[in-house]
Amino acid sequence: MPPNLPDRTFPVPLRHGGGDRPYLAHEPAVLPDRAPLVVQLHGRGIDPQMFDLWTGFSALADEQGFLLAMPRAVGEIWNDGRYRGPAWPGRDGIDDVGYLLAVIDDATDRWGIDPSRVYAVGMSNGATMAGRLAWERAERLAAIAQVAGTASVDVAARARPIVPLPVLEIHGTRDRFAPYDGGRASAPWARLLVRYPAGPSLGVDAWAAMWIARNGVAATPQVEAVGDDVTIRRWTGPTPSSDVVLCRVEGGGHSWPGARVWMPPHLGRTSRTIDATRLAWEFLAAHRRDA
Repeated sequence: MPPNLPDRTFPVPLRHGGGDRPYLAHEPAVLPDRAPLVVQLHGRGIDPQMFDLWTGFSALADEQGFLLAMPRAVGEIWNDGRYRGPAWPGRDGIDDVGYLLAVIDDATDRWGIDPSRVYAVGMSNGATMAGRLAWERAERLAAIAQVAGTASVDVAARARPIVPLPVLEIHGTRDRFAPYDGGRASAPWARLLVRYPAGPSLGVDAWAAMWIARNGVAATPQVEAVGDDVTIRRWTGPTPSSDVVLCRVEGGGHSWPGARVWMPPHLGRTSRTIDATRLAWEFLAAHRRDA
């Protein structure tokens, strides 16, 4: 775990899969009884602490009174279902779904978390991991928020979730690492930077369509234009658990809109029209898991 952690951010010991897999937790100075839990999933090649500098979720946790858990992937790559084959020996054997459930259980027990308000948020490989967790274990979550990542084609082909789940997706149309229309990294230089490419992902509209069908929401969304580059589509259904929201960022890259710190330029344009952190939290906090 990294040294020199911010105030009230500390490593939490945890064993899973026969080894040590601790996670970072950020506890606000005032944490209400039965507080919400947000599990923040970093992207490939970035550690949890650096990712939180991008998102600012720990500062938001102080303001809003939720516990922030920041687990870490083995080798900083989540097993989101795309890392299979000879280029990734042993990767598919890492049970990251089980690990994240263990983090949720541990944090719930330690801090008395409200189990009906457990959320996952992530970007890139972390977003795709959140998608896998949601698709395979939707009954353990109240909602998810994804930025620049959808779901592995292989994972999405499996049996659908047993319960509806609110989903927010924020994605740039010029994302070269997680293309808006799906598939693999779309530009030669993007593939070179990644070196060992992941398997294909679903396109954003296809991923939204799967949740629209699963959640039984209205076929026609409400549409809102925000600034010059963001279109928000909202599908609603019989209960809040049916909600599906898709934020399309025109010309946006593989980035976190409204990032708190500088993001590498090779990731593409970072929109300042929306604040993905605030937008994600407002969406998550509006939902509780049905009994």
